Amino acid sequence: MFKNYFKTAYRELLKDKTSSLINVTGLAIGMACCMLILIHVKDELTFNKFNSKFENIYRVNWITKDNRGISAFSSTPIPFSQLLASKIPAIEKVAKVFQRSGEMEAGQNGKETSSNEKRFQEQGVYFADHDLFDIFSIAFIEGDKTAALSKPNQVVITDEMATKYFGNANPVGKTLFYDNKALLQVSGVVKKMPDNSDIKFDFLISFESLYQVESPAFANFLKNDWTFNPCETWVLIKSGEQPQNLQRALNQHLQQNGTARNRTMNSVALQPLKDIHLHASGITGNESSSDISYIYVFAGIAFLILLIANVNFINLSIARSINKVKEVGVRKVLGADKKQLIAQFLIATLLTSLIAFLLAIILTECSLPVLNQLTGKNLTWFSWITADNVLLFSLLFFTTGILAGLYPAFFITRFKMTLALKGKSGDQNKRNTIQKTLLVTQFTVSIILIIATIVIFQQIEYLRNKPLGFQKQQMLVVPIFGTGAFSYGIKVDSAIRHHMITFSDELSSYSKIKGVTASSEMPGQGFVRGLVIPQGYYETDNTFTPWLSVDYNFIQTLKMKIVAGRDFSKSYGTDNLNAFIINESAVRAYGWRTPENAIGKTFIRGAQADGKKGNIVGVVKDFDFNSLNDPMEPLVMDVNPPRFTEFAISIAPDHVNQTIAYVKQIWEKIFPERVFEYSFLDKDIDKQYKDKENFSHMIEYFALAAILLSCSGLFSLAFFLAVKRTREIGIRKVLGADILSITLLLSRDFIKMVLLSALIASPIAWWLVHSWLQGFAYHISIEWWIFLLASCLAVLIAFITVSFQSIKAALVNPVKSLRSE
Repeated sequence: MFKNYFKTAYRELLKDKTSSLINVTGLAIGMACCMLILIHVKDELTFNKFNSKFENIYRVNWITKDNRGISAFSSTPIPFSQLLASKIPAIEKVAKVFQRSGEMEAGQNGKETSSNEKRFQEQGVYFADHDLFDIFSIAFIEGDKTAALSKPNQVVITDEMATKYFGNANPVGKTLFYDNKALLQVSGVVKKMPDNSDIKFDFLISFESLYQVESPAFANFLKNDWTFNPCETWVLIKSGEQPQNLQRALNQHLQQNGTARNRTMNSVALQPLKDIHLHASGITGNESSSDISYIYVFAGIAFLILLIANVNFINLSIARSINKVKEVGVRKVLGADKKQLIAQFLIATLLTSLIAFLLAIILTECSLPVLNQLTGKNLTWFSWITADNVLLFSLLFFTTGILAGLYPAFFITRFKMTLALKGKSGDQNKRNTIQKTLLVTQFTVSIILIIATIVIFQQIEYLRNKPLGFQKQQMLVVPIFGTGAFSYGIKVDSAIRHHMITFSDELSSYSKIKGVTASSEMPGQGFVRGLVIPQGYYETDNTFTPWLSVDYNFIQTLKMKIVAGRDFSKSYGTDNLNAFIINESAVRAYGWRTPENAIGKTFIRGAQADGKKGNIVGVVKDFDFNSLNDPMEPLVMDVNPPRFTEFAISIAPDHVNQTIAYVKQIWEKIFPERVFEYSFLDKDIDKQYKDKENFSHMIEYFALAAILLSCSGLFSLAFFLAVKRTREIGIRKVLGADILSITLLLSRDFIKMVLLSALIASPIAWWLVHSWLQGFAYHISIEWWIFLLASCLAVLIAFITVSFQSIKAALVNPVKSLRSE
């Protein structure tokens, strides 16, 4: 019996090839979109779970309450973590992790190699405690896990770095020269951390080595200062211990050992490893920028697209049911009961669904490179074809097939036998109502996605093109100590400063270079916040403000605007000692009313006892030095060459490659011991919004899929409507109706349904995009024309889709039309 059902289903697929193709393709696209989203979502949900002690691993977050409000940081002061394991019984293991990028070179003192082929600026360099290996699941390939990082000047490297620096040789026992300062011995080789890990590194250096790399003064500062929080602290809780109790104990430790300022301003909070990836994007310094809200969005889109595909299938099945009415009647006369008829139609649906499912797998694999590009992942066929994914996708296939076929099967088998034998269904109005409802649902979803796509695109363009208050185009950024260098501990001594001046002078003589300056950071990177004491304030007010150290010509080179007072100038002789420039937001924050009133006010950067004391000499117009996700803040600038870490070089827009080559040539002459690196300031700033831009592109692709699916369903319905009204069209043509009037006649009902969809979709879309925009300090307004444009696009798409079939039907010879049954 089932064999016969399959044969019948197969013949029906071949009998109506156009309809079958639309059905199969629509379901396949819907399933493929759903699969891609499920792959992405499932990968996001598995982050960090490979760690065997996953449930008991926590990070200590540093909470600060100051003049800005309450802020959470993923890192803590170094002295906070000292001896925690011995002081708090609930902690089994504790490990500090401190990122400090730098140059890495193979060979004894970096001199075994005859060239710089084995010297690179590395970002993935971390100083870590040995107990890190007992907290996280880090797989050793070479070396002794129990002894690794147990002594100063030891380094553990990944297998990828082992190949990069030592080829196929066993690197254990060999040496690496770090940042022209420390000779490190390789004590172990580990597997590179999995892609679904937020804890990633290339080099792990024993933590005590940090104090040898830094200057004695800064090393002492790191060991003892409770204000500066540069290192992550990870704890492994003993089984059975409650994290709430441990958090209380950690805060007691802070209150007992911290400074008076810590007791007023700071607290700590435990965050489980399971929340690091999707529930911590708002924490400063967090490894992941992913957010659980995006997972909900994509899961919702997957459901909606699959819903559209199923609606297509149901609509087409109902539309085609008129051709099966007599068949149902005959089968009932021959003794077929309702269960057998339902089984037959369900098997036909499952066969269609199976073909679509197999096609969807091919589409999914072909689309993986696009998904990888948008998400930064490295998913492959072998990575996503797993046992649980196969089970999940099989469930998707059966659910889709059964749900898509269940209603049409019951709908068709409910026809009365007497009407069925006459080829009539008897419930025309009900069938039309269902079809219209499903079509409105389809286009409602499509219009919501169109509106979301327009708004997200506009917001990303706004972020990219918003005037920031400084020149970001054609601005070459060259890091002095390497990309990602830990600027807080770096100090430009007199020798380096001399080289910097020589470098700037030589570049300034080149015709394509318009200006050269230096600073501690560049706009868009976020600046270090420091204690300040403006006139009228006290040290106990705990006023912390972003702080930027700049060269004399920084404001001029980046084309910022002075609104009161003056710029820094060498002609005054003491600007590097006692001059400060603040922004307009600082004027307002400190209660000085106008920029002119701020000029001459006393100002201290740091503590009263040993801070830098001086006066406000200028006020610069507000410029966006933070991400546009964050509101404008007060800012203080001073001239402080020891803190300089980056050159900013303004270049002409023509002959860019030749200019970069010249800069590199001069760099290698002046700084032969350092790797030359560069970037463009506008590109660096745009990277802040890369995740949101990728999110925008994903919405665009899925919106396009939703529109195509809706149009395919509309195309098929228009086809069946045209066939159904063949005789009516023939009569109208005989009576003088032209092609346009017939097209409008057949399109009218569909256009009404699309307009209804627009009315339903608009308030829903407004609420969704409005909620998303609230995450930005600066965002666009949601204009009325966006909804009108989306509605007009949907109507236009629907009209074009229906018109194709309408015009085709109108062109048929009326003689043939009048003969049709």
